[in-house]
Amino acid sequence: MRPSARHQTVTRRGDGARIAATSWGLLCCAALITSGIGAQAQDAQEDAVPGSRWSSATDFGLAITAGNSETDSLEIDSELEWRSGNSSFVVKVGGRQSSTADDRFRRVDPGFTWLVGEDPPDVTTSLVAPAREPDVEKFAAEIRYERSTARESRLEVGRRSWHTGASWERDLGAGILSRSSLFGGLGHTWWDREGLEFDTSYSLSYTDRKEETPDPEKDDQFVGLRLAWRYENRWGQRVTYANDLTSNISLEDTGDHTSTLVQSISVPISERLSLKIRLEWRYASLPAFEEVKVSALTVLVDPDGIAGSGDEFFETVRNGGTVQDLGSVQERKKQLDTVFSTSLTLRLGAR
Repeated sequence: MRPSARHQTVTRRGDGARIAATSWGLLCCAALITSGIGAQAQDAQEDAVPGSRWSSATDFGLAITAGNSETDSLEIDSELEWRSGNSSFVVKVGGRQSSTADDRFRRVDPGFTWLVGEDPPDVTTSLVAPAREPDVEKFAAEIRYERSTARESRLEVGRRSWHTGASWERDLGAGILSRSSLFGGLGHTWWDREGLEFDTSYSLSYTDRKEETPDPEKDDQFVGLRLAWRYENRWGQRVTYANDLTSNISLEDTGDHTSTLVQSISVPISERLSLKIRLEWRYASLPAFEEVKVSALTVLVDPDGIAGSGDEFFETVRNGGTVQDLGSVQERKKQLDTVFSTSLTLRLGAR
């Protein structure tokens, strides 16, 4: 093919701009909603039951690349908490989405014709820049209520409590369309003072999950044991380190379990704004299945050198040859996902 010097340039910058605008819009909406809740909580603080307090924290991060590469990434995590004496109620929502555009290519303009076996004539082409398509999507939500089993304040060291809650998540990268859980159990506070908090919880859970590819080796619904801890320690006057672990083990098949460990370091920028560095590990002992293509690099071998004699056969080689598609097989995804991110944290309400 001999493209002529004449060509058009067709790009889809409008799609990228709309995606960027949508990302900014979602980010602003989330920040405004959280700010509104925090502001209302502060205004109502004086009228609240003595000892009660509201607080909210929202992490948000955004990255957009345009030019030779088209990518965008949006991350929002928000937590709203109410504490009153020996009770607490927590709502968490979060999401992460990134989109990437494929490489540009040229497409021959319509209307050109040529005969079979002939070389194409001089043609004009159009440059096409594909729109961004989501390649990572993860969303999660959790509601939790906790209450002390005794009369002592919730901040009392050694406090024992009971709790109940529900969670939902969607992680397309891990092959999870939806995973919902109901849980309830007991907890224990080991330390809870200014600059140092550590508590553990032990729950029975019921999980209902749906994966992109059905898995005969796992139960879609199961009763499990949910173990969790939350540790937070202030280093000096400015740096805060946090460590959160949640594990869920199927009691019907103990070889089927998942764990999420999140570590973060926060440094304040102002009274309400701080910079957070976050490292998350997500482990699944039996990850979801995915369809993996099988192909072979082959060369055609003709032992007698006579074409069409019927003794020809294909032989696989390490390099060169022709790629042949041999279908697909089911393969488990990787057991461990690692996510490193940086974000800004906006904190409102009582601290």
